[in-house]
Parts: sequence; structure tokens; C-alpha cells
Amino acid sequence: MSILVVYLLKSYASDPVVINPTAGQKIPMSSADAPIQDGIPIFVTTRGITFDSKKIVTMTPDGDIDPSQVQNHLIGPLYDQLAEEVDKAKQLAERQNKPWNSRVILVGDQDLKFSVLVDVMYTTGRAEFSEYSFCVIKKS
Repeated sequence: MSILVVYLLKSYASDPVVINPTAGQKIPMSSADAPIQDGIPIFVTTRGITFDSKKIVTMTPDGDIDPSQVQNHLIGPLYDQLAEEVDKAKQLAERQNKPWNSRVILVGDQDLKFSVLVDVMYTTGRAEFSEYSFCVIKKS
């Protein structure tokens, strides 16, 4: 019995990243087998972009980013939120004498337009994120 308990604890401890999709979000399926690495999650659906449990960008009825919120691929409200988060994360990493984790986890919807994904990735890159993980559900 103790071997089973140790195995279960080790299994749960090996994947510390927990992603809870937003309501109605359909995560894409993939055959990828690499575990998701720790990072800052951004939820992108056909209804909007959510960061830090707040919907900060709305989409048009046909799934595009509201044109008043994006200019030259830079999504203003998302950039502002990410810039604040980067400052906090860098200060925390500096106090702990650790390198800053510049990874973002993109939790997209399977019906998401590629142009929206490009704008989100451009914006996160401008906010100094250089590594990306994409949240997918592994096909059996």
C-alpha cells in the first residue's frame, strides 16, 4: 500500500502546472507528449482574452480582436497587464536570486483564428516573454 501512495504522490508532484479552462472553451487535441512547463497562463477564446482571472480583451462576433484594442499586432490592454506582471515577476526573481521565468502558457480555443494567435504572441513577445507553451489535450 505504501508503494502505491508513493507512486501517486510522485505522479502528481511531477506535473505542478494546473490549467482550468474558461467556461465553454474547447482546448485543441494533439498527439504531443511533452509535459507543460510552468509559466503565466493566458486564456484566448473566440469571445475574449482572459489574464489573471480578468477578461481584458473582447472579440467581435466573428472571432477577431476588437479593432479598437489592437494596433500593428499589439493588443494594448493585454500588453499593459503583461508589463505589470513582468515587473512583479522580475522583482520577485531578483529577491530570490533566481532567473526570471519568461514563459507564457497559451490556452487557446480550437476555433481560434490564426491571426488572433499571431497578435497574442506578438504582444507577449513585446512584453519580454520569450518562451511559449501551448496547452493541448493529449489524444489517447
